[in-house]
Amino acid sequence: MHEHTEAVDVVVVGFGAAGASAAIEAADRGARVVVLDRWGGGGATARSGGIVYLGGGTPNQVAAGFDDDPGTMYEYLHEEEGDAVDPAVLRRFCERSVADRAWLEEQGVRFPPGFERHKAIVPTDDEVGLYYSGNERHYAGGDLPVPRGHRVGGRGMTGWELSHALTTAARSRGIEVRTGARPVRLAVSDGVVTGVEVIQSGERPAVRAAHRALFQAATLSGMAARRVPGSLTRAIEQLEERSGRRYTLVARRGVVLATGGFSYNAAMMRTYAPSYAGAMPLGTAGDDGAGIRLGLSVGAATKLMDHCGASRFITPPVAFASGILVDERGERVCDESMYAASLSKAIAKRGGRAWLIVDGAIRDRVRAEMRAQARVRDRPLGEIVRGKANHVAFPLVFGTINLHLNRELSSSLRGLAVRCGIPPDELVRTVQHYNDRVEAGEPDELGKPPELVSVLVQPPFAAIPCHLDSVVFPAPCITLGGLLVDGHTQQVLRADGSAIGGLYAAGRTAAGVASRSYVSGLSLADCVFSGRNAGMALGAAPATVTLDAGPPRRAGVDPPDGR
Repeated sequence: MHEHTEAVDVVVVGFGAAGASAAIEAADRGARVVVLDRWGGGGATARSGGIVYLGGGTPNQVAAGFDDDPGTMYEYLHEEEGDAVDPAVLRRFCERSVADRAWLEEQGVRFPPGFERHKAIVPTDDEVGLYYSGNERHYAGGDLPVPRGHRVGGRGMTGWELSHALTTAARSRGIEVRTGARPVRLAVSDGVVTGVEVIQSGERPAVRAAHRALFQAATLSGMAARRVPGSLTRAIEQLEERSGRRYTLVARRGVVLATGGFSYNAAMMRTYAPSYAGAMPLGTAGDDGAGIRLGLSVGAATKLMDHCGASRFITPPVAFASGILVDERGERVCDESMYAASLSKAIAKRGGRAWLIVDGAIRDRVRAEMRAQARVRDRPLGEIVRGKANHVAFPLVFGTINLHLNRELSSSLRGLAVRCGIPPDELVRTVQHYNDRVEAGEPDELGKPPELVSVLVQPPFAAIPCHLDSVVFPAPCITLGGLLVDGHTQQVLRADGSAIGGLYAAGRTAAGVASRSYVSGLSLADCVFSGRNAGMALGAAPATVTLDAGPPRRAGVDPPDGR
């Protein structure tokens, strides 16, 4: 490979919501920006449901009759995130939420006017733009809960629409996007990151097609097997090296790492987040921790790397939430109506294993819900193949699985406990205590809404395994922790709190607003917030590197496959 050096103002590594937001903001401030996009396709953003967590009085909230403000939004998110997020950063996130929504609209993102009152993973009505995407009802107490899940307009799962709007907006500004570009090292001079060493894969159509096919195979195999085969990783890297060229891209103002998380890197999951290592990775094979490892190679610190958001959905069908979730000791785990990531977090604290106990009456209500639900066959075949109808298919598929395959059945609670390996006396005691409170008209002691509380008395009884490592009933997982950053500028920090000159991180590559607890839409909102922060900071920064400043030292090593 022939090596050469060229210079720009800002290099953004990754082109999902975080990378695109950073690139747009930096370019709007006069910086010449180059985006390195190894895989294309919009990353995990494009494969998401297109939910952005926004509040503080958005037009959608006002139209639906909700009175929200940044202070109320902050109080709720502080309940979720605790002290893991700098209060000043979290407050700024809430105060800027309305403006971030307006900024997204300026980039071509549309939010439909409709409001969905019922609990859902993603609303099935394409005209819904607002719904309860988190645990707002659980924490509301006597107050009216406020919905903040904003769904991007489009058909079905609309992450692609969000990604397409942002990447189109970036390209319209003349931002150069280099697809097939793999960053292998950061360049460093006197402790300052000065650029990126890149392998640019070949431009021939056959090479591009092979690269895309191998990437898709890695994504699908990683989902199915919980790890990307090393042979696929090596094949991709060999293709890039044989077909491409190597060069160093100098960044006069700085580098933004926005490559996503590390859910597809089995070695990193075992090291940093062992409680979630058996969960199904969510996103793409590009979520391999490459950006985090590049940061580590130049002395960056990390934060909350053991925190993940695993989507242990037990609803819809909503009737399933009327059951009780118990651990291996037969003790109740948490409010069953809570958001999926909150359920997963509670299960992880109990060793990663749990069972949902339901009776015959609940199973009957589940069947009735499924009969009334939107039908998959009403969606176009193309949407089904691309995963844009997953929000319709999943409740039907997993509802059927949990009714007929992924369950133990018994005519008695004791028999059910024996089948599951749960202490029978403890399970009977837990269910009886729950039933006694229901019959006495007492509120659920774990906070489950009254409409989801009912006695468990009608046989047959069923236990649905909700283990985080389940293959039959998977819990898709994203990582939440990442590089330690200044939450206002996104500049990467060392363990002693000092900043690494020229290096920034955004989205799931950084430990941000969504790093402790996850509710649907918070990751994408954080990608926009943190990406814009990085772009603003770099757009206003003076040039710290010149092309003729001498050859930079190469820091770090080629990221290991680690999968």
